[in-house]
Amino acid sequence: MLVIAAVIVSWITGLWSCEGSRRDLTEEQRLTIADYMNSVSVLIQQSNKISYNFFNTLDRIKEMSREDLDGQLLNIIEESRIILENCKELNPPESFEVVQGYLELVLDTRNRAYENFKPALINVLNDLDIEISTTQITNTFLYMFMSDEIYLYFQDRLKMAGEELGIGNLTIIDSRVLRDKNLTGTGDVMEFISEVKTVDNLQERRGVAVIGNSIEFNPPVLNENGDYWILTKGPEISVAIKIENQGNVVEKDVNVVMSYKSEDNIVEEKTYTISSINPSDMKAVTLSGFAAYPGRKCELTITAGPVPDEVLTTNNTVTIKFMMEN
Repeated sequence: MLVIAAVIVSWITGLWSCEGSRRDLTEEQRLTIADYMNSVSVLIQQSNKISYNFFNTLDRIKEMSREDLDGQLLNIIEESRIILENCKELNPPESFEVVQGYLELVLDTRNRAYENFKPALINVLNDLDIEISTTQITNTFLYMFMSDEIYLYFQDRLKMAGEELGIGNLTIIDSRVLRDKNLTGTGDVMEFISEVKTVDNLQERRGVAVIGNSIEFNPPVLNENGDYWILTKGPEISVAIKIENQGNVVEKDVNVVMSYKSEDNIVEEKTYTISSINPSDMKAVTLSGFAAYPGRKCELTITAGPVPDEVLTTNNTVTIKFMMEN
């Protein structure tokens, strides 16, 4: 908590050190400010809606299946991430750079809150790492509280920026995402967790996935040629990939198989076993010592699992085509 507070203080100190200069505005400048204000208002309305959906989901936990709960939380995380990305793409008018800094900090803090909450809640529901999960859930609500406090600074700085430019009453809608400030206390969080742990109708869901966009080759990828990745020349190849537990139970002894084939049908296969992986966690798997065939078309197929009772298996396998340069 002290570390988080220190980060916030450092941000605020840096942001308040910047000052704009007062001057008369052209009509074009006023329209630019108006467009910026409209864009910000849309983002804040969306952020307020996400908070409403988040706490509405928590209120309905006892009515939801584990699959529905997981899906709702994933949607909240994704929507929050998109809002933050859209905020970073805004081009603030001159003299509003400080204002933009506050806004990005507000939305980044809220996004951290939602991202931290999901794995912590899953662990609580599965009686895993309760002490750590309690801290994570407390931090989620603390992040929300801090974002609300920073938003007040944002509103004040927005008004000041307008006044410095001769625009009076430049205001934005209110935004408070933490429904109850008491949730920042450990006692209230423990009460919340105790209530959640009484849920007994959540369905077990099992499944692992290969995260295709996490793959890394060594030697590294030099460029792409059509469907093929071109690797830098080297004596042998190693491959790293992330495997995710997308279910809601701990998976043990998950097999990861990498099957490597050259265009002249030379086949090589290596296997790695993940001893244990918690729900929503990712584990990096690296296998080395694959033979190099410079100039030949090759194909690597990576398969994780499947685990017992897994229903969705379309994301268990990823295939990559590549060549090593001559």
